[in-house]
Amino acid sequence: MKNKKKWIAVAILAVILILVSIFWYYSYVTQDQVAEKNAAIIKAKQSAGLVSTTQTWKSVWDQVYWVVQGKNAQNENIMVWVPFQKVEGQPNVPAADNSGVHTELLKNGVDEQKMTAIIQQQLPGAKIVRLQPSVFNGEYVWQLFYDDGSHHYYTFYRFSDGVATGVKYTLPNN
Repeated sequence: MKNKKKWIAVAILAVILILVSIFWYYSYVTQDQVAEKNAAIIKAKQSAGLVSTTQTWKSVWDQVYWVVQGKNAQNENIMVWVPFQKVEGQPNVPAADNSGVHTELLKNGVDEQKMTAIIQQQLPGAKIVRLQPSVFNGEYVWQLFYDDGSHHYYTFYRFSDGVATGVKYTLPNN
């Protein structure tokens, strides 16, 4: 009986050790991403008057941007595009000056819900894999990654009015 209790205790300790190790590994792997996200939020608060954050996205199309959605001091919903610079061997850092930081009131553009409705109307039957704000060819856009059943595509819609930019990239099938 003592031997059975001993093995149960060893098994429980082994499971706990494995779970703690997985948590530590996950924390280690995501630490750069978390550091970038936090730096983007701080930069958005300093440069754009962001008071609270509701959502963040990382965009890596033309250049690395973090897009932060939240509220300003007037309690208006805003989107802030924060450009980042690549630093070899370290997490990316926000651009030093504020000239690249772009802020838009959400009411002056197309929000995610409206953009989803526009996409569903224009691309019926397409499965939206990911929709996120981005920068494409110097323009603030919604970047859509979708599947139509035969291929995966990237396409872009202007943030300001939800109109397609006319650029579509088809990913090859496996």
